[in-house]
Amino acid sequence: MKAPAWLAGLREAAASLLFSAHCPVCASSVETPGSWCAPCLSRTVRPHRLTLSREALAAIDDAWAVGFYGGALGALIRDLKYRGRRAAIPYIRTALSAAELPKTLRCADLAVCVPLHETRRKERGFNQVELIFADWLKAQGIVVQRPLERRRATLPQYGLGEKERRRNMRGAFFLREAGEGGAGELAGKRILLLDDIMTTGETLLSCAAVLRQAGVASVQVLVLASDRS
Repeated sequence: MKAPAWLAGLREAAASLLFSAHCPVCASSVETPGSWCAPCLSRTVRPHRLTLSREALAAIDDAWAVGFYGGALGALIRDLKYRGRRAAIPYIRTALSAAELPKTLRCADLAVCVPLHETRRKERGFNQVELIFADWLKAQGIVVQRPLERRRATLPQYGLGEKERRRNMRGAFFLREAGEGGAGELAGKRILLLDDIMTTGETLLSCAAVLRQAGVASVQVLVLASDRS
């Protein structure tokens, strides 16, 4: 029987106290848990603008990634997302804090995380996007709202071709009813749309299109990792 999410988190926290702090890449000793050695952090945190298709540019103004998915950030995302290892979170937060990101991303009125379907959220015990960006958003003074809901349980995007990904996302996201997530307060707002990774961008484009229908002024995208350039 799978342990409850809160118990798994408690075990992770206890484990982090039993072992010395180490870099998540080279395992060299560092001063505090969640820290990286300077060379590994420098090689991993590489903010870059993501190229958007003409279709995406109709809904998304700009898109950035903190680093590349093929490296340490991808491994940390997989540990958190698929193995429930919350011990990855401090390393992710350190990487985010070290990233020099454009001012336009940090001046958003509201942040919106790509939502999980309720079934998936209950299975996982959390939305990994919310955990990844929580401290960074707080430091920027950006309020998080949940105006979007994922009404259809989509297939995992990995392993699907570009056309299949588009079909998979079609009609998956909707605005919540007024009062349930602040959907009625979106008009004219600058939105920072967040996700853990960006591959083809179909998930983020689907969310951005729904936000545009609500009358938002702009949609900036930030993901933790992407191998797009």
